[in-house]
Amino acid sequence: MTTTPSRTSTPPPAGISPGRARFAKRWTPRLVAFGEFIDGYDLLVMGSALLFLKPAFDLTASQVGWLGAIAFIGAAVGLVVFGDLSDRFGRKVIFVINLVFFVVASLAAAFVTEVWQLMLARFFIGVAVGMDIPTSHAFLTEIAPKARRGRIAGSLPNMMWLSGAITSVLIALALRDVAGENTWRWLFGLAAIPAFGVLIARQFLPESPRWLRAQGRHEEARQVFALLGVEEPPAPARPVEKKRELRELFGKGAGWRLAAVTGFFALQAFGGAVATVAGPLVMEASGIGAKNSLWFSLAGFVAGLVAVVAGAQVIDRVNRRTLGIWACLGVFVAGLGIAFLGPKASGLLLTFYVLYSLLTWFGPGVLSWVWSSEAFPTPLRGIGTGIAQAATRLMIALNVVLVPNLLEKFGLRTVAIYACAYVLAAIIIAVSPFLATTGKELEEVTMHQA
Repeated sequence: MTTTPSRTSTPPPAGISPGRARFAKRWTPRLVAFGEFIDGYDLLVMGSALLFLKPAFDLTASQVGWLGAIAFIGAAVGLVVFGDLSDRFGRKVIFVINLVFFVVASLAAAFVTEVWQLMLARFFIGVAVGMDIPTSHAFLTEIAPKARRGRIAGSLPNMMWLSGAITSVLIALALRDVAGENTWRWLFGLAAIPAFGVLIARQFLPESPRWLRAQGRHEEARQVFALLGVEEPPAPARPVEKKRELRELFGKGAGWRLAAVTGFFALQAFGGAVATVAGPLVMEASGIGAKNSLWFSLAGFVAGLVAVVAGAQVIDRVNRRTLGIWACLGVFVAGLGIAFLGPKASGLLLTFYVLYSLLTWFGPGVLSWVWSSEAFPTPLRGIGTGIAQAATRLMIALNVVLVPNLLEKFGLRTVAIYACAYVLAAIIIAVSPFLATTGKELEEVTMHQA
């Protein structure tokens, strides 16, 4: 599957070498989306690291919950603050400086000696991740042609995210017998390596052409569209000189869009955590042990990656609302299987867990990313996406705080509670006809929101 924007025969703009033009066409989407690899690795690595942190610091259930949640709280702060700044000052400047922040915080997390120090480091790592998400998310949406926006803005970043999650588990499995009780330090510190590499490569990327056009910088925008080999879309109906006003996010029609995409994203993340950040703890609660819980988590992530790749083949070809509704209901059924049939046999537990992951990532896991970026006009896309993602991260934080305590009380039946979130998510899709965005130009999707 090709994930780069569609190419045209337009020559690169004057002053741009053919080599740089080829680099931009091929690598811009991947380097922007690679921020999600770092996000997936780092935020998911805590699920594996907690298996080693619990005995190392003799953590209570409450401390386990807060250590898992604190990075998500930091991400919520970064999402709102820097989502707004990316709308004001541009996408590129934010998704470059955030990686400097991330590298320093990751190295700090590897050398802490007290629980409170780790919580502080993890909070700032979350802020760094929050800087990147709305910025790179908006950028990918703004360079994607309508026929492939689902793949570029939804499937590609989720492939990266799951690849990061898989890497975190593989490294945990490789290190546990070598690093022993210090495995968690290596898991945190190693995150700085890919982040530093992406930091260097992103220096050579252009600014978002739609953001440039929204600032009235039409000639620069045309040059970037040409550089990326993307056909320039029709000019937006709204005047680009119009003052940017945050209240547009909450106006008639737009307010419901914001509420719908935020609610859907948050519910999907709450229920989906069973197959992501809380996966190792859920599997450990089944009695299979820490060693096997990592293998079960790995199976779930690999199943998720397979599902995203498969979903990429249809996301731009089918009605996204129909896809979302049926996938959400399927996840609900799989969750009931984990909760009530999983405790009876490990084979059933693995089957339903993999099915839960497959359906989560085939539908709602990717659709939440696509819809939350399509819902907002370019001058407000960063802050709009940031609000939706911030609510999502806070929901995950609440989720992660609750999981250890609920598992302690209810065991695997806890999963039934989380699965119910997908029923509510399906209802939101059913009552939101504007989520039928397949094949529409981005400006066409957002033109009636103000």
